[in-house]
Amino acid sequence: MLVVEAPEPPSSGLVLAVETAGICGSDLHMLGLGPSEVILGHEFGGRLPDGRRVAVRPIGRCGSCASCRGFRANLCTEAFARFQGGAIDGGFADRVAVDADTVFPMYDSQTSGAAALVEPIAVAVHGVRRVDLQPGMTVAVVGAGSVGLATVAVLADFGVDVHVEARYEHQQQAVEALGGHVGLDGRYDVVFDAVGSPSAFDTAISTCRSGGDLVELGVFWDPVSMGADVVLREITIRPAVFYTHQHDGSDFQTAIDILHRSPHIEDVMVTHRFPLDDAVEAFRVATDRRSGALKVHLVV
Repeated sequence: MLVVEAPEPPSSGLVLAVETAGICGSDLHMLGLGPSEVILGHEFGGRLPDGRRVAVRPIGRCGSCASCRGFRANLCTEAFARFQGGAIDGGFADRVAVDADTVFPMYDSQTSGAAALVEPIAVAVHGVRRVDLQPGMTVAVVGAGSVGLATVAVLADFGVDVHVEARYEHQQQAVEALGGHVGLDGRYDVVFDAVGSPSAFDTAISTCRSGGDLVELGVFWDPVSMGADVVLREITIRPAVFYTHQHDGSDFQTAIDILHRSPHIEDVMVTHRFPLDDAVEAFRVATDRRSGALKVHLVV
């Protein structure tokens, strides 16, 4: 990994002055795939030329395909083709070109750190909206990395009691600070897999009740297998990717509202901050879960 001088973004478009950008687990995986000319970073926010602080939705959309018309713009081919920090340059930079329809104004009281948290919170909002949660349902989350903790925060905001499998002590403390309960006990109506590893997926299956829902928030970077249990107990698996605009509101705007109502989420989740020039060290810390890192931010 290198910190380099990159060409300026085209001045003909909308250029964002980046303030803060978060390191995601998928960034760590993408580094492992080998060299890329794309600037990473899809969890970021900053200032527009008019001074407004905004969060940036890093996926594109065409607006006219069946997915876009059906309120599932996260499945539009443009979502992946224009994924900032993956397909095109992202937010680990001083400045980055953004599309006007991907910027979401923050509340005046919100920080640049909150702007960089909107994206992972929106991922969790979309995942939670993939199931029809009803009062009295039992809910569990497998994994207490940043996606798992974001899911706990969203469920708490929605008034849902949630139990969490958290491996490390600092993750357990964060779960409790966000309103969750540490430890799984029995089987649950809805289980969120916030890891995407074979072992986490197996745990999610084994703790999901017969006829229950498993929401897959993790990305399977390695193949997973399913046994007869999935069929014999009719477990419904619901993958959740990115975020979208449903008939009942935008996942991204909901995430901003949640962070506005509960500013302590930033205090709990963001454990480390590094200047952009120290990105190599920031990634080292983000990779070492035993270091106490939850969410690591690069501050520009």
